[in-house]
Order: sequence, then structure tokens, then C-alpha cells
Amino acid sequence: MKRPVVTRILPRTLGIAAVLFAAVQAPSESLAQASKPPVVSLKPFIQTGVWQLDITWTAKDAYDDEDWSATLELTATARFILRQSDRRDDWGHWHAEAVQSGNLVLSGVLVHKSDHSRTEYRQDPSRKPEGGVLFDIGGATPGYQLTVNVAYPAKLTNPLLGTVDTVVNLQTTNILDSPPVFCTGPLPASGKAIHGSLVIPWETAPFVSPFPRAKVAIQYVLQPLTDLAPLVPPKR
Repeated sequence: MKRPVVTRILPRTLGIAAVLFAAVQAPSESLAQASKPPVVSLKPFIQTGVWQLDITWTAKDAYDDEDWSATLELTATARFILRQSDRRDDWGHWHAEAVQSGNLVLSGVLVHKSDHSRTEYRQDPSRKPEGGVLFDIGGATPGYQLTVNVAYPAKLTNPLLGTVDTVVNLQTTNILDSPPVFCTGPLPASGKAIHGSLVIPWETAPFVSPFPRAKVAIQYVLQPLTDLAPLVPPKR
């Protein structure tokens, strides 16, 4: 079957804002349906003022039909420093509005078999990734809920278009399916480091409509940070 070449250039700020808004507006009923974790004291977690988040997305996928073939290999990393913006005895909220550091390694190829034309996607190390994080503990969550969105700069190369700036948008929330998938989990019974992983189907070039979504694996760790003392003691 004949399918048009589809390239999607996502506005970074629009993608980030839309998913973070959707996570905030997510129905609490879907969280309440999750199995209840063991009782863990929220106090040591909620009293943590700063968290460091390290997150990695990976994907390796392929598609082939009579008209098209596509391959994707992707590894993306990001580090965020999350600062507390609100808390109660039973709930804490942290956020970050910028990526502290991040890297993308990308090889994506879409081939039209009728004329052997190729559309290629590669990382663009000359530009920095942009992203944001929302992190909640307690409240309506089954322990915690983590929402991350990062837009990684990339280059699209096509015989007709030449080389075009684009982005690869990666997230931890799948709102394309029903029911939606949110990145949640129980708090650890010992220590305060939070580890987690999940796999979601996600549109990332060249696996965008009308082609099937790629399977993207996500791994992350949240660790509490202690604010550094000033180099010079304050004057009395």
C-alpha cells in the first residue's frame, strides 16, 4: 500500500506543556485503582527538599511492508535537579523546568521502496535539550508519580527537503491509549532512592503515523540531594 512520507516537527514548548498539563489533570480514580503498596512512612520523603533524577530512554525497532521500511535505534539520557515547591503532611510536590544535562544518540531511517529515497534522522549535538519534570509523593498517588518530558534536538535529511531541524520528544506518560499510562509506583520500604522502569508505545521518528509506534523502554532513579553549604560562612 502507498503511504505518504510523514515527518513530524514538534514544537518543544507545546509538547512539554501539553503532557505536563495532562498529568496534572489525570483522574485520581485511575491512581486509586492501583494495588495498595505496603505502608511506608511519607515523612522522610516529603522532608527531602531536593531530588536528582537520572533517566534513560532506549528503543530499537524495525518495520517493513511492500512500500516502506523503517529502522530506529535510540538512546537518550537526561539529568534533572528537582526542588520542592509545595508540601503537606501527606503530600509533597517537586518540579524542574530545565534539563541539567542530556544526550541523544539517534539513528532513524525511512526508505520508500518504489524510488529508494531515504529520510534519515540523527541527533544534533549543537543544540541543547529542553524539558521539565513534575514529581509527587503521597496524595492521590500509589506512592509517587513522575512526569517527564524532554525535547532532544535532531536533524532530518531528505532528498526533497534537504536538512531540516527537528526534535525527538520523549516522555514518561502515554496518553495516546485508553486507559492512559502514568509513571507511578510504591515508595521503597528502606532508604530513599526510588528506582523504576516501564515500556510504552511512543511516536518517535520515523515511527510516526501512519506507521506503528515504537516500543520505548524507560529506566530512572531518583536520589535525594543535600543542599551544599556556602563556601563562605554568612556574617553574623
